[in-house]
Amino acid sequence: MTELAWRLTRLGGRSALLSTGLTALAVAVATLLLQFAVAGNFAFDERGDRTAWREPPAATGTATAVIATAADYYGGDAVTRVDLAALADDAPAPPGMDAFPAPGEVWLSPAAADLLEGVPASDFLARYGDAAVAGELGPEALAHPNELVAVVGRDAGDPALRAERFSADGVSPREIDGFTGGRADEVYGFYMILMVLAAILMAVPAAVFGAAAARLTVSRRDERLATLRLIGATPGQVMRLTLIETVLAATAGAVAGTLAWMAVTPLVALIPIDGGRWYVADLWAGAPWMLAVAAAVPALVAVSALIGLRSVVISPLGVARRVKPKGLKAIRVVVFAVLAAAFMITTNLVNGDMIVVAVLIGLFAGTLAAVNLVGPWIVQRLGRILARTARGPARLLAARRLADDPKAAWRAVAGVAIAGFVAGSVAMFPMLQTDTAVQGAETLAASVPADEAETVAADLRDALGDRAEVAVVDDGFLAPGDGAAVIEATTTGARLEAVRSTMTALLPGDPPRREIEESIVSNRLIGSVRTGVTVVLAVVFLTAAVSAAISAIGSVLDRRQAYRLLHLAGTEQRVLDRARRQETLLPLSVIGGASILTGMILTSPVIGGMGFDVSGVLIIGATVAAGVAAVVAAGALSRPLLRSVMRDVSPRPD
Repeated sequence: MTELAWRLTRLGGRSALLSTGLTALAVAVATLLLQFAVAGNFAFDERGDRTAWREPPAATGTATAVIATAADYYGGDAVTRVDLAALADDAPAPPGMDAFPAPGEVWLSPAAADLLEGVPASDFLARYGDAAVAGELGPEALAHPNELVAVVGRDAGDPALRAERFSADGVSPREIDGFTGGRADEVYGFYMILMVLAAILMAVPAAVFGAAAARLTVSRRDERLATLRLIGATPGQVMRLTLIETVLAATAGAVAGTLAWMAVTPLVALIPIDGGRWYVADLWAGAPWMLAVAAAVPALVAVSALIGLRSVVISPLGVARRVKPKGLKAIRVVVFAVLAAAFMITTNLVNGDMIVVAVLIGLFAGTLAAVNLVGPWIVQRLGRILARTARGPARLLAARRLADDPKAAWRAVAGVAIAGFVAGSVAMFPMLQTDTAVQGAETLAASVPADEAETVAADLRDALGDRAEVAVVDDGFLAPGDGAAVIEATTTGARLEAVRSTMTALLPGDPPRREIEESIVSNRLIGSVRTGVTVVLAVVFLTAAVSAAISAIGSVLDRRQAYRLLHLAGTEQRVLDRARRQETLLPLSVIGGASILTGMILTSPVIGGMGFDVSGVLIIGATVAAGVAAVVAAGALSRPLLRSVMRDVSPRPD
């Protein structure tokens, strides 16, 4: 049977080989994108595991060390500070370090070392006392290569290892017996939810594209298989022949896509998320998962191909005679509407429960997939309306194509329509970032015990001299906690870091900060979302562009006999070109706009309350422009093939 499948493909001429190559290419692209989507979910796990050592559990027996953390700042950057002191000679070395840091030693991450190169000690190192840089942290201690981290070695009696931390960015001093079993930062849990959503937004279009790959040049294949059925082939033989033909092409594409992913992984690792790029190993999902993805795509293609064989197996004579298929059922619209309504209802139930979040994500994925279900139904209805109102041959040809074969017409615009849905879903997310640059005049604030506030303020005035004005305030931007007071120091931007260092050295608790520095974490999150949205849209539009191009070429191969007959009947190529443009641009204008609007409506309960900025308008505008450009370019790409098909009136071997 394998030999017969290859013989039929080879004897089918260039068009048969081209269609097989198109299927393999489509599967390769789908596999590449699915490998990317799966790998991203493992990457944040790796980051979380590498940073868990900073919050280890309290010692259950004899403690060997004391640890505390805080967020220091330098300019517009946040530096994670880890204070360590040994309680025993056998204190274990932290990850990424050769030995436990001795008092007065500061170990910097490579990015922090680069940032602080040439910076006077008074502007940074002085905040840790009489300290000196002893070495650089290894990758095992860092979330990513660009992370800013400073590990400070101290004496066990240092006030910095006795003062409580009240900021959400810090961990109060605790005695530990090792650095294993720690808890990852909660921010990675949030990022993982975002990554799951991003994976869905990328994986669903890729899976739809992969499934559609089995339907390329479906008419040519159906005619050939129907002929085999009419001369005596059994349904089982037809199914095996189809499986062999599609699975072989899909397997080749899956292997190529997986190899392509391995080749581009170093480039993908350059994408900055949460403030930095990735270690390449983070994007390695592991051989079992990569093999699972590589096997899943050909399986999806095989199932799609078998589903498409129903008409051949049930009524081969109808296929051979080109009997008009039945219209699509409105149940498709009902399924989409039910999923969309369920998603919007569930958004009102979200209260932090991970089960509800999981259900919500599942409903969103189902709604996105259902766009591919309702699309052909809309195309068919649009074709029937246009057929009744057509006033020219090009419009009539386009309308009849939409009405008679809506699934094939939908495949030409499906990628762009789904891309519009994705763009609409993320367009409302606010992406404006706050400027955290140092200004001409700056104020630093710190919280201190209320009964010590005046004494501490006096000490600061003596230490700072005329470099800053120090005062105990009641209504500053930093809210004092129970039994605490707030001290503010006002200085110039040029003296900011020197004043901060002096204050940090004298105040052992939470480091002093500017009001604007509250926005550094939110800026990082917004920047990550902006990057993620850009990547997701780029991936989705890559899928849409390739899908449109391959579908346009496959459509020409599918209808080559009709094009030849129209050409022999006197139809000019410009009329056929105009008809082809209309049969893609007309449904795209209707479905594309509806997809964008639907995506915006669905996600408005979740992110609509966060505000709206001009970036959403830019995203939607870019979506429309890129979608139309992709479809027009796809038509232009297939025009030489159309010209060749129209002029070739010789009998074909298939």
